Amino acid sequence: MAHSKSVQVTREHLGFLCGAVMALGASLSFASARAGILGGLGAIDMIFARYIVAGAIMLPLLLRYGVRDLAGIGLRRSLVLTALGGAPFALLQTGGYGFAPLAHGAVIAPSTVTIVSTIGAALFLRERLSRGHLVGAAIVLAGIFLIGWDGLTQPSGERAWLGDLLFFASSVLWAGFTLLLRHWRLPALQATAVVAVLSFVLTTPLYLAVMGVAHLDALPLGMLAFQGLVQGGLQGAVTMIAYSQAVIFLGVSRAVLFPAIVPALSVLVGIPIVREIPGPLQIAGLCLVTLGLMTTVGLFRRLGLR
Repeated sequence: MAHSKSVQVTREHLGFLCGAVMALGASLSFASARAGILGGLGAIDMIFARYIVAGAIMLPLLLRYGVRDLAGIGLRRSLVLTALGGAPFALLQTGGYGFAPLAHGAVIAPSTVTIVSTIGAALFLRERLSRGHLVGAAIVLAGIFLIGWDGLTQPSGERAWLGDLLFFASSVLWAGFTLLLRHWRLPALQATAVVAVLSFVLTTPLYLAVMGVAHLDALPLGMLAFQGLVQGGLQGAVTMIAYSQAVIFLGVSRAVLFPAIVPALSVLVGIPIVREIPGPLQIAGLCLVTLGLMTTVGLFRRLGLR
């Protein structure tokens, strides 16, 4: 009995560790993307770096699962998943930081994914929405409205609304990716390997043909390599694997709590990295979004609070 309890505690501890790695990795990815844009890289440059690293990391996994049938997923479904969760999604999300500050992307992206995925699951997968889902979604939308209003009222952020639209569009694509994973019952690790490798195969020749080697040589290579490691290695591989393991160790109901803390953690992590201090409206929106996400995933119900 003692041994069984010890094993259970160990699995739980590992689950919380994996969840924390996922939340921190995603937060660092958001902050580094904004830093890359401010450091002189274009969104397309960062996508190039991202999928070189992610493709190299995920290629051995794809070879193990089978290249011929693309890990059992098939060409048609693999192309659809790549269009939703690959380079187009990453380009929209990264491009948003060319117009909007870190707080906008860090809040709008994960919260929109949560809400759109929840609504999509109810409409297309016939999953039942609880009162907590609906209340949480309303609170999140109120927080996003404050973030967007802040972008419109700030003189230095007069085009922040465009970045917000890019964040929203990228999140809709990722929500579609998530819903199809559920609908097709595909393992996240195999799907991630397929999307990473296909994105590398499709984007790398196109980038070199359009931008050219001379453009690549003129870029700050240190920053480019850093973005490749963070966006492709940390975000594209480590966080996905960590979150998958958190789901295995903790179950879905507890694992989903970790994405809910990403907005707040991203803003805190980003302060020393990009030196952007959120304003009052951003802080208010951030608090509302965090409260809404916690409500949506049922944290307060699990704690026995009304």
